[in-house]
Amino acid sequence: MPDWSSDALRALSSTEEVRLATRRRDGTLRNPRIIWVVTSGRRVFIRSTNGRAAAWFTAATATGAGRLQARGAAYDVTFTEVDDEGDLALADAGYRAKYAHYASIVDHLEEHGPRAATLEVHPA
Repeated sequence: MPDWSSDALRALSSTEEVRLATRRRDGTLRNPRIIWVVTSGRRVFIRSTNGRAAAWFTAATATGAGRLQARGAAYDVTFTEVDDEGDLALADAGYRAKYAHYASIVDHLEEHGPRAATLEVHPA
């Protein structure tokens, strides 16, 4: 799997919100959704506040591909589900550090439903 460039990691870690468009089976992009994104080292994570039933999450897991837009740049990406407790803890810490000023939302993101809807994002 390709690795994130330093510029891409800076863009993703320094912006509060990104646009995520998941790919349909035919390769076209769905309408983008605004989500939060966190980094841990050279890894990138996203999480669905509405859990696994969220439309964007089910689409992301169905095709495993999409596009992130941050700071004027677009990144074609793939997704893998995160279920390892250590990796989930990395994502938790990323959300806690980056979005600490939204403590109640971060608390919610650490609940079972949203936590079970964590994806690692990889450059395509």
